[in-house]
Amino acid sequence: MNAPRILLLDWNGTLQDDVLAAVAGTNAILADQGSPPIDVDRYRAVFSFPARGCYEALGIEVDEATWPALCDRFFAVFSSHPSVRLVPGAAEALRLLRAAGVSMCVVSASDETELRRALARHGVADLFDSVCGQRGPFAGSKVERALALFAELGVSPADALVVGDTGHDAEVAAAIGCGCVLVETGYESRARLLRHGVPVIGSVADLPAFLGVAAP
Repeated sequence: MNAPRILLLDWNGTLQDDVLAAVAGTNAILADQGSPPIDVDRYRAVFSFPARGCYEALGIEVDEATWPALCDRFFAVFSSHPSVRLVPGAAEALRLLRAAGVSMCVVSASDETELRRALARHGVADLFDSVCGQRGPFAGSKVERALALFAELGVSPADALVVGDTGHDAEVAAAIGCGCVLVETGYESRARLLRHGVPVIGSVADLPAFLGVAAP
């Protein structure tokens, strides 16, 4: 496959290895209500976007009154979990793609301020031309943010490739009219990813080889 002009990369599960932290946060909520914990395989089997569907599939009662407290409980565990790191080999792959002239942007449902802090903490902030995260409760969907990014950069969707770890990322790519590749490092199992009819690779570390970008 030829390298695209621009990559739109998801963050959680795609560039940041944080699934164990997400499982821990979910298990904290389950423990609070006296339910048994789940493992990574179970989490990847039920994860959905938005996350309320995942909680409901696990028997967690969710409504407008309880949702803020559930989110606070989840992120208190998630944000301090020691397993969170950049996906192994991701930084090297990103630098190789950057050196090859590929433009890269992060498009995520995560809070944009926290996202920028995480990029800096992992030492990869300088590799991205733009960072599009959530800027409040009414910031719009990933589709809207991606289309606004194309307009800002003067890029056609035909020249872009979405890189993500869930079926939602494949749906976003289809909605904006660009290609997609999914990685196995994140929030859904390989079997679920393959249902979307797009290429599935091991991780972002494999992206340069997938795109035919060789080390100098």
